[in-house]
Amino acid sequence: MTPSRIFLATIVTVGLASSVRAVEDPPVPPTPPAAAPATQPAHESHAKVSSEARELLNAVDEAYGKLKSLDVAGSVSVILKIEDESDQSHSTTFTGAYLAPNKFRHEAKDDVLLGATGVKMYTFRAAKNTYTQADQPKDRVSSTDWPKDIAGVLGSQNPTLLLALSKSASAELLDEVATADKAQDTHVGDASCPTLKLQLDDGSTMLAAFDPQTHLLKQTKTDVTSPLKKRRSDLTSAVVTTDYTQVTPDGDMKDGSFAWTPPVGAADAATAASPLPAEGVAAASLEGKAAPAFKLPGVDGKPVSLADLKGKVIVLDFWATWCGPCKMSLPHLDKLYQAQKGSDVQVFAVDQQEDLKDVNAFVAQTKLTVPVLMDRDGKVGEAYGVEGIPQTVVIGKDGKVKKVYVGFSPQLPEELAKVVEEAKKG
Repeated sequence: MTPSRIFLATIVTVGLASSVRAVEDPPVPPTPPAAAPATQPAHESHAKVSSEARELLNAVDEAYGKLKSLDVAGSVSVILKIEDESDQSHSTTFTGAYLAPNKFRHEAKDDVLLGATGVKMYTFRAAKNTYTQADQPKDRVSSTDWPKDIAGVLGSQNPTLLLALSKSASAELLDEVATADKAQDTHVGDASCPTLKLQLDDGSTMLAAFDPQTHLLKQTKTDVTSPLKKRRSDLTSAVVTTDYTQVTPDGDMKDGSFAWTPPVGAADAATAASPLPAEGVAAASLEGKAAPAFKLPGVDGKPVSLADLKGKVIVLDFWATWCGPCKMSLPHLDKLYQAQKGSDVQVFAVDQQEDLKDVNAFVAQTKLTVPVLMDRDGKVGEAYGVEGIPQTVVIGKDGKVKKVYVGFSPQLPEELAKVVEEAKKG
C-alpha cells in the first residue's frame, strides 16, 4: 500500500478533481481498467522492523487471519496545503463488508462499487455506467494477484478490507516499507489505539492505528508531501486520512449479499475507453513538446535510443501483459508495424516493469512481430506521463510529440493510422 500511489489513486477514485489539479497541472489521468488480473510477483519485504513493531504486526496478523466476517463504514479525506493558496479539503464516505475467505463488497458514496462474489471480482461506476470483471483467487492472496483497479481502490479507500483479503496482513502493510516502528498511541474516539509508523521507500510516512482489543485497523494517516513535492514544488503538505466509524467483526453475514451482476445497459470498461487524445491530462501535455529522450533494451538485448531514430516518425505503445485493453490494442499495433515496414516509421511496444521471461512468453504466444522494448524500472513511462495503459504516443520527424492516446476502442487503429500518415508528411 504505497502512500504516494494511494494518494494519487484516492484523488482520482474519490473524484476529487480539484485536488488533482492542485497537485499536478494538468491532472493525473485515471488508469484504464484491465479485464484480467494484474498478476505480479509479490514484493519481498526489506523493511527494518523494530521488536515492538513486530509484536504489534504479529497481533494484527493473528486478528485478520482468524477473521470470519467484517462490517465497516468510514470516510477517506485529502487535505492539501499549497503556497499562496487556501487549504483544500475533500472527503467521501464508504461502507464495506467481508466474508471469509474471499468475498467482499465496498461502496464509496457517489463514486465506485466493487467487490467479489466468490467467483468474480468486479467494479462498477454508476456515473459512467461502466464495469469491469475478472476471475478472482479462490483464497486469500497478496493484493499483487488482484486486478490493479480493485487493489488500488481498496488500498486508498478501505484498507482494512485489503488486509482481510490478503494472505498476510503484515506483509501487505510492509510492502515497499523502509522502516517500521511502534509510535505513540493514537486517540481515535474514546480509544487509545496502538500505532505503527511506516516509513516508505518513496519518503512518505504512514501512521496505522489499530483497535486495542481486536487489533483491526481503525485509522490510517499518510503524509505524502515528500514524493508529491517533486511534482509541484509549492506544495507544502498533502495528507490522506482514512477513519473507520464502524468496525464490526464476526457478525451475522449472509452469503447471498455478495452476489452481483452487471446492470442492464452497463458497458464493459475494457472496450469503452475513448480513442481520442487524452484531454487535459499529464500525458497529453507533452503534445507539441520535444519527446523525452530514452534508451531501452529490446527483448533481444540490443539497445534502442530516441537519438538513433532522428528524422523518423516514432510510435511508442506503453503496455503490460496483464492489461486487458492492451491485449486488444496490440494486434492493431502489430498491423501498423507491418504496414509501415520499410518506411520512415518506427513502431515499438514498450513493456512496463515486467520480467523478460514473462514478456517473451507473451510475445511467443500471441505471435507479435512489433519490436518490444523493456522499460524495467518504469522511468521512461514516467517521463511520458504514463499513469494508465495502454498509452500510445506518436512522435514526429522533428522530435516533437504529435498525439497521445490513453486507452483503447475499436476506432483507435483508424485514428492512429491517420495521425501517422500526417506525421510522415513532415
